[in-house]
Amino acid sequence: MKLKLIILLHLLLTSIYFSQTYDPLIEEIMNQTNLDSLVSTVRILSGEDSVVIGDSTVLITDRFSYQGRNLAAEYIKEKLETYGLEIYDQQYSSQGRNIYAIQRGSIHPEEYFIYCAHYDAVTFYCADDNASGVSGVLEAARILSGYQFNYSIIYALWDEEEIGLVGSTFFASQADSNDMNIKGVVNFEMSGYDSNDDGLMDVHTRPISNSLSLSNFLFAIDSIYNLPVQPVIYNPGTTASDHNSFWQKNYSAICFSEAYYGGDFNPYYHSAQDRIDKFNLNYFHNVAKLGIGSIAALAENIVVSVQDNGINPNSISINNFPNPFNSSTVIRFIIPEESNISLDLYNSIGEKIKNLSDGFKRAGEYEVFLNANSLSSGVYFIVLRTSEHYFSHKILLLK
Repeated sequence: MKLKLIILLHLLLTSIYFSQTYDPLIEEIMNQTNLDSLVSTVRILSGEDSVVIGDSTVLITDRFSYQGRNLAAEYIKEKLETYGLEIYDQQYSSQGRNIYAIQRGSIHPEEYFIYCAHYDAVTFYCADDNASGVSGVLEAARILSGYQFNYSIIYALWDEEEIGLVGSTFFASQADSNDMNIKGVVNFEMSGYDSNDDGLMDVHTRPISNSLSLSNFLFAIDSIYNLPVQPVIYNPGTTASDHNSFWQKNYSAICFSEAYYGGDFNPYYHSAQDRIDKFNLNYFHNVAKLGIGSIAALAENIVVSVQDNGINPNSISINNFPNPFNSSTVIRFIIPEESNISLDLYNSIGEKIKNLSDGFKRAGEYEVFLNANSLSSGVYFIVLRTSEHYFSHKILLLK
C-alpha cells in the first residue's frame, strides 16, 4: 500500500494535463454502476438472452455476420436512445456501421472525451471480447446521462475492429479532417476475466499527445477511490485495439483491459467458449466502475439532473467568496423549490469535516459563514444535497 501511494504521488505530480482530487460526487456516480445491468447487456449481446428490438423479440446469435452485427447495432442504438442523447448511426461502408451518442457539455460543448468499445466479434458468443466493453460503455451512458458536465462525452461503439480497426479509423480520420477537438479517448477492451482474483488489469498508453497523462489519470482515480483492482500502466502499450486509430491522428488515447500484458488473459479468446460463465463478475463490476469514474471525472461533473421531475437543475447553484480564502469565506447557495437539504464540508480524501446547514428550506437564496481557523491549507469540497439533487463545489484554503 505504501508503494502504491508513492507511485500515486509521483503520477499526480507528473500528470500536468489531467489532474484529480477526491470528489464525493464521483464516488456516488461510480457506486451507481449496477452489476445486474452490466451482466444483462453482456448476455443479450452474446446470444444468451433474447431482447425486443423494434417490435420483434430476437436473439443476437453472433456479431460477425452482416445480419448479426445489424441486430447488435440496432440494440445498441435503441438502448442509447432511451437516455435522451444525440444518436448517430454512422454507415461508413456497405457493411460497416458505427453507433455513437453525444452528451453535450454545458461549458465546452465542442470539446470531447470519447468513451468507446468495439461491438463486432469473430465467432459465436464472444462475451468477454467485447460484449464486456460495450456493456461498460452503455452502463456509463445510462448513469452519466443524468448529469451535466463541462465537456461533451461521446459514447462510441465501433464496428469492424476485428478486421483492422476499420470503424474507429474512419471516425478518427473524419475527426482529424474536421479539426474535431478530442481531449481524450478511453477505450474499454475485454475486462471480464480474472482467473486468480488478483485484480490485475492493463492500461495501455504511448507518448502521443497527452496519452501518458491520461493513463496516469486513470491510475489516480483507482487509487483515490480505493477500488479493488490493480491497474498496471504499459508504455509502449498495445496497438491492437481502437485507441490506436486515434494515436495515428495524434489524439490522446488509452486502452484498459484485463491482464493481457499482465499474464492473465482469457484463454477462451476468439473462441465460442468465450461466454459469460467464465467471467469473474466482481472484477468485471469494479473495472466498469473505474471506467465510469474516470470518464465522469474527465468531463468534470457540475450538477445532477433528475429527469422528469419538473425542476430545472441549472437553477441550483452554490459558490463562495472569496475563493481561494485564508481564514473565512461565505458560502451562498440557491435552491429552486422547498426541500430538505444538507450542506456539508469534506476534505480532499473524502472525509466529512462538518455539517454547515441542514433541515427544511423554502425556495430561495441562503448564506452560510465558514470559519476555517481550525483547518489546514488545502482543497475542500462543499456538498449540497436536496431531496432530488446533489451538487459538489470545490474551495481552496490558503494560509
